[in-house]
Amino acid sequence: MGEGELIVNMKNTGSANCTLHGFPGVDLKSKDGTVSASRSKLAAPTVTLQPGAETRFTLHYPPNNSGGSGETFTQLVVTPPNETHSTTLNAGVNVPVTDGSGPGITVDPVGTGK
Repeated sequence: MGEGELIVNMKNTGSANCTLHGFPGVDLKSKDGTVSASRSKLAAPTVTLQPGAETRFTLHYPPNNSGGSGETFTQLVVTPPNETHSTTLNAGVNVPVTDGSGPGITVDPVGTGK
């Protein structure tokens, strides 16, 4: 089975340098509820962003190739590492409905996106 990817950019909108290390929290919301992405096995680099600079991370998910409607997540709630403030982004991530083993959605650490 192939894998879908969604690259999410993060920008330092502050007036001072910002240092990030670790995984963002990513909750995917659909009409049926919320699913939290699991962490991938990649090592987390330390990223320092000057004001206005950007970094990214990648969200991986199994695309819905089942022929069925699957489940569509329309929003991502992203929380940077070691933060409590989240940002909600509109999205269109469609995954196959699973048998209870989970949707197989993982997130890479900040600074490792393509």
